[in-house]
Amino acid sequence: MDKLYKIFREVEEDLKFIATSGVRIKMLNSLLEKPKTSSELKDEFKIGASTIIHAARDLEREGYITEKIDGYHLTPIGKITALKLIEFIKTLYALKKGKEFWLTHVIDDLPEEFAREIYKLYNHEILTSSVRNVFKTLSIYVELAKKSKHFWGVSPIFVDIFVSLIKKLAGRNADIRLVLTKDVFEELKKRHGDVLKEVFPKVELWIIDEEPKVAFTVTESFLSFGLFDEKGMYDPTHDLISRDKEAIEWGRKLFEYYKSKARKATLEDI
Repeated sequence: MDKLYKIFREVEEDLKFIATSGVRIKMLNSLLEKPKTSSELKDEFKIGASTIIHAARDLEREGYITEKIDGYHLTPIGKITALKLIEFIKTLYALKKGKEFWLTHVIDDLPEEFAREIYKLYNHEILTSSVRNVFKTLSIYVELAKKSKHFWGVSPIFVDIFVSLIKKLAGRNADIRLVLTKDVFEELKKRHGDVLKEVFPKVELWIIDEEPKVAFTVTESFLSFGLFDEKGMYDPTHDLISRDKEAIEWGRKLFEYYKSKARKATLEDI
């Protein structure tokens, strides 16, 4: 901790320089697209030329941008700073937007590499159920999922309605891949063994020994992500939904992570 604080003291002024100017932040972000002249930036930001020139001189002095014949360019330092700044801003936004969701659930089992990329979930909505409509979250989820062409999921929980959903998707030849815990798999065999045998050739199943404290589905068009509460119970009343490409990519990678820790089910398991 002391070492981190010493590092912070070394870059404290740099952080203030970047974070305290909306114009400088917008300029760094804009120049990630391509080099631009002061006139182009002025028209884009709808602000005066003098403001653009002043911000550009500050950024150039600190080594973030350089001016060439065709306009302002990011330096290597500027490009890396802009990319990490965007990630940080998106992270703060994602946590602020879903503050109650993150404060009332645990992420201890979420791999660190995915926690670091939580900014990819910045564009989301939190579905919630209430006493008056306890099935609201589940109903919306089913509506979103029932037309999916690709349905990948990790589930440490068993919900009967998922069985009929999977059966319908399998009937439409959807690409279905599921990672289930041992307990969920055994419960599935016990309650719906006939359905399991019917869909097994079309559904790829993996059985995982550990019990991940996350439950999620990722399709071609959305990510549905749920967590356990602090008492160790899965919370079906809150569901993070994102239709953003970054979130879908994040969900697919998370699926592959858990799939790599599981073994593929065979006919002998069925």
